Amino acid sequence: MAEIQWIIFSYKIPTEPSSVRVRVWRNLKTLGVHYIQQSVCIIPSREEVKKKLRKLELLIAENGGETTVLKIDKLSEQSETLILAEFNKERLIEYNEFIQEANKFREEIANESKKANFSFSEIEENEVELRRLKKWLTLIKSRDYFSCELQEKTAALFEECNFAFEEFTNNVYKHEGIIGE
Repeated sequence: MAEIQWIIFSYKIPTEPSSVRVRVWRNLKTLGVHYIQQSVCIIPSREEVKKKLRKLELLIAENGGETTVLKIDKLSEQSETLILAEFNKERLIEYNEFIQEANKFREEIANESKKANFSFSEIEENEVELRRLKKWLTLIKSRDYFSCELQEKTAALFEECNFAFEEFTNNVYKHEGIIGE
């Protein structure tokens, strides 16, 4: 595996207003950081990560806080192994949640098809859910820096959801007489 460069991001934020603290935490979680301890996290050094961290530094400074950014060229082998495992464990949790929701989506499509509930309102409802799943999967993948073992499985599952939705949509169109059998 290629050498991984890391960024350790540490921050202090006044307790009030709490909305700033929450905003910082959400942004860091969206990036996919791993917390080493409270207000100290680590993440692989990537250009898009650096840009987002610079914005967070500004937000924190504007709100009376302070940050420390450490660029690390190499971790000890033991530390890197542990941290990689933690990153992948966190992504596994997210992918497993996605898998549960994607399977619910497929079940919903199957149930509506079995009941022959072929209506445009069902298309709209399922289309909204499919978009939500797509956005969610894109977010998970964006922070899956080390290609977690479930990445390919979830991508394939999303394609199955997409196919099931297309098939359902075609059945609605047939049922409504828009396209022939």
